[in-house]
Amino acid sequence: MLSAVNAVMDVHFLTPVGPAPVHPGSAAGGQKTARQESAPKRYLVAGKYRLYPFDQCARAYFDEACARSDVALSDYSFANNVIWLAQASGFYQIIEGCFCLFALNGNGLTMLLPPLGDSSRQYRALKICVKIMDLYNPSPLQARLDYVYKDFLKVLELDTTTGAALINGDRWHVEVTNPDYIYRTQDLIELRGNAYKTKRNEINQFRRAYPNHFLAPFSMHHRDEARALVNTWMQNRLRTLPDGPVEEFLYNLEMERKAIHRAIALYDELRLEGMSLFIDGRLEGFTFGERLNRDVANVLIEKTNFNIQGAAQYLFREFSKVFGSCTYINVGDDLGFENLRRVKMSYRPAMFGEKIILRRPLSE
Repeated sequence: MLSAVNAVMDVHFLTPVGPAPVHPGSAAGGQKTARQESAPKRYLVAGKYRLYPFDQCARAYFDEACARSDVALSDYSFANNVIWLAQASGFYQIIEGCFCLFALNGNGLTMLLPPLGDSSRQYRALKICVKIMDLYNPSPLQARLDYVYKDFLKVLELDTTTGAALINGDRWHVEVTNPDYIYRTQDLIELRGNAYKTKRNEINQFRRAYPNHFLAPFSMHHRDEARALVNTWMQNRLRTLPDGPVEEFLYNLEMERKAIHRAIALYDELRLEGMSLFIDGRLEGFTFGERLNRDVANVLIEKTNFNIQGAAQYLFREFSKVFGSCTYINVGDDLGFENLRRVKMSYRPAMFGEKIILRRPLSE
């Protein structure tokens, strides 16, 4: 699809600000007429470039680019980016045949992902993306690329002395960030061996303590109860503040709350798969996921009643069965939360999805 739209989109989107291009057409009688292409009414301007809103109209192009890149990280999901953009505005552009995703917030214009497309064109696309960020931002230090998959570094030149990435001849700092936790699906379903003994015990205790529980596919009829559960979860998390500075903890917690509410509101539109846990007719847990590709599933959200022991373990195992045909399940990163890191490590990841951030150094 991307190759098919290059002839149209590269011309249409990478033109100076003004009317959309005019294409000549043949009318009856052989006379030439002009048809003006319809263009989105809203766009962000950076110099001569236009960036367009990252919405459902962009999904086909984004999904095609991700399929070509074959990166099984949670960030390379249309749904994941949409829900976490609650704190920012997303914009995109097709550049050199690559899908380029930008975010605009109080920190300026940045890139959420590196350019996605053929590796032979990614570096050329990146150079234009950096130019776009520099044109828009007051300071070149505001330009950055988040959630970069590690192999993307192969398309860049690296400074052999410092290990810095070289973009347009400038050195960019390579910063390792929180990795994704990736598990073998069958490990999560079967929970075999001593490593999972505690998980099995917690599930068995839950089933004995709550015989009136049942599972159901998530539906929009569960929406209000799910929102109420999220608010209760938020209150419980605020009672267990970590030691030391709490500013980042509170910021990440609020980001997560907004992302979950956005996922609930857009559940059908984002084509997610979900499961709800009921006890005595009351919703006490829910989870959302999707398939990143044929072999890897992605769990975006799981929330249960904080006070019901074993509910989270039970729901996670049962939801894993939904993706039984996938070899792996990715549950995303830990957001820097120590308690979340411990929980995710306790399920014995088969591997970690490495991610990096690219940014200009503060000083040479």
